[in-house]
Amino acid sequence: MATAEAVLTTVTTEGSVHRAAALLYGHWKRLSAAAIRSRFHSRVGDDWLKRRALSCRPDLVLGLEADGDTRAVLEVYRVARTHAEIALSVEDAYQGRGYGRQLFAAALGHARDMGIETVEATFSHDNRAMLQIALGAGAKIIAESGNRCATIWL
Repeated sequence: MATAEAVLTTVTTEGSVHRAAALLYGHWKRLSAAAIRSRFHSRVGDDWLKRRALSCRPDLVLGLEADGDTRAVLEVYRVARTHAEIALSVEDAYQGRGYGRQLFAAALGHARDMGIETVEATFSHDNRAMLQIALGAGAKIIAESGNRCATIWL
């Protein structure tokens, strides 16, 4: 399916931690219970989402805005000098439009620019969309504990 018209936004946490927290919390609270489980690998409530948004420090947040709100978000967390972990979430009504693939491709370019050499994404074994996105980016996939870990060398 073709990507619907959406606007890519970039938020670095350097100097804009509150903006990133507001964007993340606003997006996360609109996710379905299934999407929250997919993103966080657990059932979590609104208070937890708010605390997580305020305490997490992604190095980069990419969002796709459609219909007046951020409908898809990809977070990049540098965990070592040349390695990062990424997390992707797309609101249910906006899945299947290519938003995840678009964000993933943009994030890999940003990660390269940040000096990152490898990125990893962990996702549920039943998340076929994320599996296809990762494979399309050339990831090596390892299954572990009911999840899959995708590693991409940039």
